[in-house]
Amino acid sequence: MNYRKLEERICIMMTWAAAAVALLALTIILGTITWEALPSLSIYFMVTPESDVPGLGGGVANAIAGTFLLAVLSTAIAAPLALGTAIYLKRYAKSGAFVNAMNFLLDVLAGTPSIVLGVFGLFFLVFYMKHITGGFSLFAATLALVLVVLPVIERAMETAIDSVPAEIEEGSYALGATKWDTLRHITIPYASVGMLTGIILGIGSAVEQSAVVLLTAGYTQFLPEFRILPSEELIFGIEIRPLQDLVAALPITVFRSFSQPHLTPASDGFGAAFVLVLIIILLNATIRILIRWRGQVG
Repeated sequence: MNYRKLEERICIMMTWAAAAVALLALTIILGTITWEALPSLSIYFMVTPESDVPGLGGGVANAIAGTFLLAVLSTAIAAPLALGTAIYLKRYAKSGAFVNAMNFLLDVLAGTPSIVLGVFGLFFLVFYMKHITGGFSLFAATLALVLVVLPVIERAMETAIDSVPAEIEEGSYALGATKWDTLRHITIPYASVGMLTGIILGIGSAVEQSAVVLLTAGYTQFLPEFRILPSEELIFGIEIRPLQDLVAALPITVFRSFSQPHLTPASDGFGAAFVLVLIIILLNATIRILIRWRGQVG
């Protein structure tokens, strides 16, 4: 066996070993979470809010509903902003200091630790703007999460726009279409699957955030309720629920379970973590299905 073949075999063995270690670590983590969650894990646990269970813990429906609202609302606000930014930077803006500054700021925002954004949300959205957001609330947490998911979605949309073949757009221009017509009828439809993938990535990023939600959402044992109530402390004298009300979330439930072990069983925390991991797995599976489908269509 010559030296080159030996080197190749050693490299293959090293890559297999690395993959095996990563798979083993993931299996241990998921297995531990699942095993520890079994005493609490049930359909009742997932569909019952904590307020309907005697004592503390025993149900995470309120946290699942709050997580859903936080992820959907923050992504719904961030996605149009990300789409407009990506289109401007890729199709309208000319290379220069402004574009470089925009890209730099997006990179900084993407790399900012979530705890820093959480502290910003705590002081600005929860305390300074409490007459608008309601203090610790779904509104404050949503706005803080927008800062987290915006660069994730924007970069994914830029990548999707870059994937559009230049000859297709050039053919559109050659037929007399304007840049806006080309964007509407060629660029965006062709890049739609990649953009949708970016939106799902944004939802996943919002779901898994802990520091931002811990510092801005507060916590409630009750399911979100849709009501309008009088309130002298809020702008316009009304409180719009659930926007200006406390909201639960799965990361908060996990944190509370382990920070207060004398009040709630550890299996409840592992159960909430299991549901959180399951949501992330489903979101990633959806992304893979979309990518595979896009490849077959393309």
